[in-house]
Amino acid sequence: MNNIFQDKHYKAILAIICAVGWSMAYPLIKVGYGIFEISADDLGGKLLFAGVRFLLAGLLVSAFCACRKTKLDLKARKDISWLLLLALVNTALHYMFAYIGLSNNTSGRSTILDSMSGFFLIFLSTVFFADDKLNKRKVIGCVMGFAGIVLINVEPGGNFFENITFGGDGMILLNALCGAFGGVITRVVSKKMNIMSATGYSMAIGGALLVLAGLCIGTSGAWNLQIGGIVVLTALVLISAVCFAIYNELLAVYPISEIAIYNALIPVLGVMFAALFLNEPLKWQYFVAVLLVAAGICIVNKKLLHFNEK
Repeated sequence: MNNIFQDKHYKAILAIICAVGWSMAYPLIKVGYGIFEISADDLGGKLLFAGVRFLLAGLLVSAFCACRKTKLDLKARKDISWLLLLALVNTALHYMFAYIGLSNNTSGRSTILDSMSGFFLIFLSTVFFADDKLNKRKVIGCVMGFAGIVLINVEPGGNFFENITFGGDGMILLNALCGAFGGVITRVVSKKMNIMSATGYSMAIGGALLVLAGLCIGTSGAWNLQIGGIVVLTALVLISAVCFAIYNELLAVYPISEIAIYNALIPVLGVMFAALFLNEPLKWQYFVAVLLVAAGICIVNKKLLHFNEK
């Protein structure tokens, strides 16, 4: 399987699979809230929902690694701290912010805001990795991305700041920031241990932390278990297991900029899935914002666009 990740002919296909999966996740989470009757003010229920998803996903990836006899292969015992950091940042905090923010925001808007993770990751990579220097093209691309984020908050004849909330937009942006730091940590972890096995362990540990937090806070009531809810939860578990396993392998093999460009597909597909699953309106701002975000990521990517650098 390692040959698939290292073969550049499969890179686009694998990255697109991740984008499709993650773009479906936000609408499915909101559908899950409705089926399981998790109310907007039920913080414990949201964290428990997220925790069960990632605990099961982590166990699924770990079981897959066990079947393939893939071990964690730690280079040094002290490196276990990096694995725990990955679990905390890339799973526990990342999705705590995501699940809280999503309950206070529309799915389409949340998906577009979450796409800022790619821009944050590119900026952070220039700080932490010597082979990824900051240049004018990257600055211009990220400015275009931020312009897209501003645009989705514009309502004709309304107050620009009226729909911006910390509980909604703020939580999703914190989620995106954690995702970016998670990408940086993933790159470091891949040098210290087997990244596929580390992905399973980190998701399971992060999921367990979310379950514990949800139980400590308490839920507003028992979940309404239905076949539809089990199907949604199963889909979310598979999305997490498959997409994170693939994406982390890609980050371990290729430069961050070559993978981040495909995240531009997430907001494009996300607003479409939100309209399909949740009947959310497709506002004109979303289409323009998506173009700005996608163009920004394209401009940032140094491998796919050939500009003369000075």
